[in-house]
Amino acid sequence: MRESDQITVREMFHRAVRWFPDHEAAVDETTRYTYRELLEGVRRCAALYHGLGVRKGDRVALMLYPSTVHCIALFAAFELGALPAALHVRETAKALSPMVDRLSPRVLVYDAAMEAKAAELVDLCPVVTGVVRARSSVAAEDAVALQPAAEIPGDLKDYPIDFEPMPVYESDPAAIVLSSGTTGIPKGIVHTNSTLTHGARGGIYNYNGLKPSDALLNIFTTSFVAWYNASLPFFNVGAKLVFRSKWDPKAYLEAVQAERATVAFLVPTMWRMLFAQGADSGAYDLGSIRLAAFAGEVMDPTTLQRIQKGISPHLMQIYGTTELGASAGAVAFEEDMVGEKLASVGKPMLNADIRIIEPGGTRRDELARGQCGEVIIRGPSVANLVWNDPATARRIFEPDGSDTWWHSGDMGRLDEEGYLYLEGRVDDMIISGGINIMPARVEEVLLAHPEVAEVAVVGVPDEEWGQRVKAFVVSRGPALTSEDLDRFMKESELADYQRPRLYDFVEGLPRTATGKVNRKALRGGSRS
Repeated sequence: MRESDQITVREMFHRAVRWFPDHEAAVDETTRYTYRELLEGVRRCAALYHGLGVRKGDRVALMLYPSTVHCIALFAAFELGALPAALHVRETAKALSPMVDRLSPRVLVYDAAMEAKAAELVDLCPVVTGVVRARSSVAAEDAVALQPAAEIPGDLKDYPIDFEPMPVYESDPAAIVLSSGTTGIPKGIVHTNSTLTHGARGGIYNYNGLKPSDALLNIFTTSFVAWYNASLPFFNVGAKLVFRSKWDPKAYLEAVQAERATVAFLVPTMWRMLFAQGADSGAYDLGSIRLAAFAGEVMDPTTLQRIQKGISPHLMQIYGTTELGASAGAVAFEEDMVGEKLASVGKPMLNADIRIIEPGGTRRDELARGQCGEVIIRGPSVANLVWNDPATARRIFEPDGSDTWWHSGDMGRLDEEGYLYLEGRVDDMIISGGINIMPARVEEVLLAHPEVAEVAVVGVPDEEWGQRVKAFVVSRGPALTSEDLDRFMKESELADYQRPRLYDFVEGLPRTATGKVNRKALRGGSRS
């Protein structure tokens, strides 16, 4: 098969440039690029990398904020067949260094606003032999600690591409996307050109059909797979991506209005912040939005109704992870978000499959509809490698002919119509007196109390029962007591063994980098 017939990220981008050269491709606070201009920057940056020794298969570490210069640095790696790996920018250099050592990148590209962190990281990681400074809209640090080979995009004029990059094939590794673990070194999930481009194509279905006239304000951090899942479908069709270096509800609403964004994709917490800023007050012209999307956590009915009434009647919810890409997992649309189905995360994405199996089992240990077990998923965008960690890959990926099943570690069930309901993590399951208790159901009942703002339920050690159920509660006022909640739970439909025996009132719940409740931290800090 000819290289031009291959499904690769490079060819996908080049095709968009051929057919939509003058469409706006990438926009941030200070810079705008058409597809033609963006490709010019990408190819010159690829020449810069090549001069620093980057070849096909080498890694390029990116420590960058969401911006147009990040797009240039990222696609320049794709241009050479190198593997970009975006680092978690909120972490310290000391925390990042083990992952950088594992990646062994040829080059580090860093934002000038993180000069000191970059210098410390280079000092900690001798494997990094080349550095490139990037200028975004974020103010640069005053003290210059490194002497980079070049600064992008300003110096790109000095790097014409005078060579033909190596052929790239769909089976080639394309990018390393870091997981957002709560402890230890993040997993480096390896996506191929095939999984990324299938995600880009399947994402068009998820977004209810994308067109070159569409535009998305992408607020996701560059190191998370959500950045790829949000961006690549738009780049695939020649549409516009708008980036902001940090999350600010007012600035987001102003940018949606100014850039005429057609898709708004946020986590539920961000949607609530938009409404607190007056998103549905008429102060902003949001009439360009045709689709409102969310992912990352359960959406409450009140916020969902405000979105449909004040933003768009058309909705999309995604259940996905780093391992799945954008053409696996589950998706739900507005017609799915009614009645009891509102608690589900939808049905399998285009060309994907979902099974519920015995926890710790294989794809053959499938449970009947309605039974709760571990969620496993296959689809054309599912990865099957973990960088420099084959043992972890064997644990979470199960081959099935030419397909791969990903073992999620999530507990869930499928109803008779095939809708997926998540019930927490396998590790979160509480076993009390030999009976399995899923925290999600207990939390759902507690959240029905009008004075409970947030809650997380975990199991804590108990000599008699093995574990006891404990609830960490964020209350709306100081008057709420353990006795109040105990009476409330006794009057609920929960069985006696499911009721919490301990309550801890806290100001807030600990969260992971992706905003999910960190139950491991709660279990570690439990006081019995």
